[in-house]
Amino acid sequence: MSEKRFSPQVLRDREGEEGVAERLREWWARLHGVQGEGVSPYSSGARSVLRRATGPDDALLSEGFRYLWFALPQGRRTSRDMRAWGAVAIVLAEVAEHVPDRTFAAAMAAEREPAGSGSPVVSELRFRQLLQSRDLDEFVRRARRVVHLIDQRVDVRSLADDLLLWHREKSGYFAARPDHRLAVRWADAYFTRLACYPH
Repeated sequence: MSEKRFSPQVLRDREGEEGVAERLREWWARLHGVQGEGVSPYSSGARSVLRRATGPDDALLSEGFRYLWFALPQGRRTSRDMRAWGAVAIVLAEVAEHVPDRTFAAAMAAEREPAGSGSPVVSELRFRQLLQSRDLDEFVRRARRVVHLIDQRVDVRSLADDLLLWHREKSGYFAARPDHRLAVRWADAYFTRLACYPH
């Protein structure tokens, strides 16, 4: 599973929607000052405010969050998920480089320098603690730290999808298929990558 192309679970388009994951990626690019075709970057302060946000509630009051919120299709803008999208905004503000198909879980299992060290950049303990966070605020704090441990390089769509899926499951909504659940997906990607270390 960890070697496959990124395939969204939560960001998957529904009927009447189109390109939710790509809208999110475009928002991230504009937040980071990237000039797109026919679109201009957001103000330089939008990212700074999100990076200073203390948690999802704080993010909801920011200009950067509003840009994201109104870029989403109407069906995605529910009050139930607003804090989760706030979490997405502040964690993605920490990502410096979008690396397509570098999933969050696989990035956590990347081998620590120097090559051959035999230990991942995110330890198994920190990996488990992140997954078992008690609430969204704790999960966001830990996810931000992990983003820095992985050199701020990840597929922003994958990271956002994982954050939203964690929130969905914490709210009691679990996928019927075990391989669509976050713990299973993360464990598969993380431990598969660990198994590839040279012995």
